Amino acid sequence: MTPAYPAGWQPTASIRAAALLLAAVLAAALLFAAPASASFGFIATWGGTGTGPGQFNSPSGIVTDSEGNVYVADTFNNRIQAFDHCHEFAGQWGTFGSGDGQLNSPLGVAIDSLDRLYVADTNNNRIEVFDPSGNYIGKWGGFGSGDGQFRLPFDVATGPNGEVYVADTDNNRIEEFDSAGSFARKWGGFGSGDGQFNTPFAVATGPQGEVYVADTFNNRIQEFDPAGSFVRKWGGFGSGDGQFRSPRGVAVDSQGEVYVADTNNDRIQEFDSAGSFVRKWGSFGSEIEQFHFAAGVATDQRDDVYVAESFPNSRIQLFGEPRPTIPELTEAVAALGLPQGFERSLEAKLQAAQAALDRGQTGSAGNSIGALLAELEAQSGKQLSAETAGDLIADAQAAERSLGCPS
Repeated sequence: MTPAYPAGWQPTASIRAAALLLAAVLAAALLFAAPASASFGFIATWGGTGTGPGQFNSPSGIVTDSEGNVYVADTFNNRIQAFDHCHEFAGQWGTFGSGDGQLNSPLGVAIDSLDRLYVADTNNNRIEVFDPSGNYIGKWGGFGSGDGQFRLPFDVATGPNGEVYVADTDNNRIEEFDSAGSFARKWGGFGSGDGQFNTPFAVATGPQGEVYVADTFNNRIQEFDPAGSFVRKWGGFGSGDGQFRSPRGVAVDSQGEVYVADTNNDRIQEFDSAGSFVRKWGSFGSEIEQFHFAAGVATDQRDDVYVAESFPNSRIQLFGEPRPTIPELTEAVAALGLPQGFERSLEAKLQAAQAALDRGQTGSAGNSIGALLAELEAQSGKQLSAETAGDLIADAQAAERSLGCPS
C-alpha cells in the first residue's frame, strides 16, 4: 500500500464527470436536505492552498478544544496549525522529518480532557503528543503489526476516561492505549464481517465512550462499545440516503449524533446514535457549502460541524446554528417568564456586556457574560430547568466566544 492518499483512492475521471453532471442537475435545489433546524447552515470558511500561515496543503484531521480553538492536521505541509475561536491563525508546529516533534504526512488529530493533542503521524507510523502550544510531550509506535505498532495509522480519537484509539489502517484494526501510550487491546482484521475492516480511515468516540469507525472500503460505519465489542453497522455502497462511497471521516456530537464525511459523494451525512439517517448536505464543487474530497469532520462543544477538505480546495468549512447576539440573548431571557428578580439580574448583566462592547471593551463584555454564566449554572434546576439553563449557557458561551471576532 502506497503511503497517504494513493492515486487509486481518488474518484476516476468518469466518476468525477458523473458527479459534475449530477451537481449541474441539482444546481437549483437546496444543498441541505430535510434539515433538523431551519437555521442550521454555513457559518464560515478559511484556508486555501499554500504554505503560509492559515493556508493548507490537503488538510485532513481536525479537532476543537474546550476553549473553542481549532487544530488542523495540515497533511502535506507536515505541520499542525492552530486557530483561535474566531478562526484566526494562532500558531503552527512541525516540519518534515522523523525526529521528536517532526511529522511525515500527519492525517489525524485528537484532543483529551486536559487539552493534550494526539497526532497520527501517518508515514512515521507513530502517535505524537503535544500540549496546546505545540510543545512536544511524547510518542509511541513504530512500523509493524505487533501490539502497539502501526502500518499507516490514519486517525486517532480519545475516550472520556483517557482512552486513546488509533485507526491502524493498513493493519485493518483499531488499537486502544492509555493516555501514556501503554497498549490495552486491539480488534479487527481484514474482511467484511461484523467487526472486520477494509482500510479503516477514521475513528471517533461518543458521549458514553462508544467507538465509531469509518470502515472506508466496506463503505459503512461500525459501532463498538469501549472494549471493542461489536454493536451495530450501517451503510453500503451507493449515493442514496445512508449509503456511502469511501467514507473518510466520522465525528460525534454531545447528543450522540454521528456525522460522516461521505468523501466520494462530496457530502456530509448525519445519523442518530442508532445509525438512522437524519440529513445530508453538500455537492461537488468549490463554492460555499460544496465539497471536493471532504477528508475530515469534527464537532465542537456547541455541536457545530467542521469539515476539512483536502486538495484542491484545501480549506475548512464550518456549519451550525448562527451565533446569538447579546440583544438576542436578552430577548430569549425575557421570553422565559422567569422570576422577576432573577430575570432582572440576568438582563442587567447582558446590558452591561452590550454597553462594554459598544465601547470596544471586549474584555469587560466577556467578564459580564462570565458573570451571567456563573449565575445560570448556580440556578440550574432551581429558578429555571436544567435543560433551559443548558440551552442558555450554550448560547451565552457562543456569544462570548464571538466577542471581538470579525463579522
